[in-house]
Amino acid sequence: MTDQSAPAEPAPRDLPFTVDLRRIHLAVGWIAFGLPLSLIAVSQLPTVCFHDSISHFYFSPVGGDILVGALSFIGLLLVGLYSFDAVGCAGARRWTWKDILAIRVAGIAALLVAFVPTAGTGCARAEAEGARAFLTGTNGPSFDFWAVLLGREEATGLPIDTVHYGAAGVMFLILAYVVLRVFTRVNSEAAERDGNRKGLRNACYRVLGRVILGVVAVLGIKMAVGAVAPDFLRFWNRLNLTFVLEAAGLFAFGLAWMIKGRVLPVFEDAAARAQPRAA
Repeated sequence: MTDQSAPAEPAPRDLPFTVDLRRIHLAVGWIAFGLPLSLIAVSQLPTVCFHDSISHFYFSPVGGDILVGALSFIGLLLVGLYSFDAVGCAGARRWTWKDILAIRVAGIAALLVAFVPTAGTGCARAEAEGARAFLTGTNGPSFDFWAVLLGREEATGLPIDTVHYGAAGVMFLILAYVVLRVFTRVNSEAAERDGNRKGLRNACYRVLGRVILGVVAVLGIKMAVGAVAPDFLRFWNRLNLTFVLEAAGLFAFGLAWMIKGRVLPVFEDAAARAQPRAA
């Protein structure tokens, strides 16, 4: 005869920890939001100058490590965060395989931005002091990462700027699509019940997604105008406007993912909140 008074043993768990998708969203959001702020802080060091763009911090001490580390973290999570099996499950009921594929492409693009740097440092002082390891060629400095990696004396001729900025454009465009078209869908039962905050979240997503698109559009115009008007490009770089716009895009992306992770209680649906215990 068994002892009925003995407490039941808890059911075994597959893992000794829980995987919370919202915390992952928060992590991606905080990393994206904090990247420009971290680089601004690093630029105050005596050996680091304020580069023309976030990408150019690749060639700075400490800043390059922060940039590559942050983009690698975001890129790898985007590649592996969502599974095609997640389509239709609770919380992702209206997702499609195309959404998952697009997010994975954005992750690959983020990795390309991290590991295919620009063809220059974006800072005259850095070219003289901080980037000797990247210099190649004897007919003037060439910041060809792949030539140095392969041990070549001359530049490879690879269009690394085209790859870098093309990947950055693809990444931001896909992230804007995700914020504007994927995050705004009704994907959970909690978002359909009374007390939901889906309208508030969607209003934020639409503003932030449009900020990302605006950043891409302005940077595209800048590149087109700068190709035929060097004086305009010098004026633009003197004000570090590329850095400012890229920072705005990263802030918008980061905030959208933090809202997706319910960074503040105001964004949480009533049906998803912990209910008080009965007296």
